[in-house]
Amino acid sequence: MTSKSPLTPKTPETSKTPGVVNGFGISPEGFPQDYSRLPAFFKEVGGLPGGGVMFNGAWMDNPATGEKAGRIPEAAALIMESGRSYGFTPVVVFGWRSSSKQVHLKVPNNSTNNWTNTEARQLFKEMVTEFAATFQPPFVFLGNENSFYFEENPKDYANWITFYNDAYAAVKSKSPGTLVGPVFNFEHLSGSGRLAAYTRPHWEALAAHDPGKMDVVGLTVYPWLQYREPDAIPDGYLDPVLERVKGLPIAITETGWPADKAPGLQAQWEISEIAQVDFISRLSAMVRGKDVRMVNWLFLHPIQGIGADASMEHKIFAGVSLYDQSGNKRPAYDAWLRFEP
Repeated sequence: MTSKSPLTPKTPETSKTPGVVNGFGISPEGFPQDYSRLPAFFKEVGGLPGGGVMFNGAWMDNPATGEKAGRIPEAAALIMESGRSYGFTPVVVFGWRSSSKQVHLKVPNNSTNNWTNTEARQLFKEMVTEFAATFQPPFVFLGNENSFYFEENPKDYANWITFYNDAYAAVKSKSPGTLVGPVFNFEHLSGSGRLAAYTRPHWEALAAHDPGKMDVVGLTVYPWLQYREPDAIPDGYLDPVLERVKGLPIAITETGWPADKAPGLQAQWEISEIAQVDFISRLSAMVRGKDVRMVNWLFLHPIQGIGADASMEHKIFAGVSLYDQSGNKRPAYDAWLRFEP
């Protein structure tokens, strides 16, 4: 876990925590309808202290048909190549399940849409093996917010774990310095999301993993699903998971606080630009002194085109950005530049 890949995060002179990634999901101005400003996004993030960009998407392009299964997704390859060009640390999360409970394991030669699909398992493994060999990535996360699938289908989750172990070994065989791990939503995993009805913990989803096959544990962290105001978040908010992964570093692959409300959203938590700034202060207290390898704010720019008919997920997360809809930096932008784990 201490070996360094060629893409180890650069350490700016302004950073007091060497090697920690402080990045964003892919979120250029105008997304998701317009990605023409992606180079400007890469340039901006590459110039920030510890800047990183995360691809979090399906393990194959065109998951509805599976026709490109086995090939490296174009966006994943793009951020690896762009990381070298623009100076940011690329982070890749290969997902296989969408938030709409849709599993993406169907491939042309096998329509079985679960982890008993031997063809999908082989193609996924071939893809991550090639990805690791080609790019020597600093991080590879397998699956996103996986405890939701444990809740939906615990029997098939056991099949997922066997695949994860195979994929872990494949990545490490080609790129020993890569940190490999799963990703969980902390609030769902711990049952600490009462405002979203996440009150039952699912620690079994984490316990199913062999600690020897996790170099890092990824977490999405949204305390506004538990607390109405940032000031209510305790310093020990993450302790329940930290106590269970002793000896392993964590990576907060997504976090943030919403600054504006989408049309038609009835939220139970505070939504404001001041709340964003307050949350960054609380987040610093939450991770201080912990072995944290990255902390990614969800979006740099907000989701565009949010109307009353938008999905609830888009409405909830649209305002978790450091720019507003008019392209102006929010107060939290500078606070995020000062943030240190």
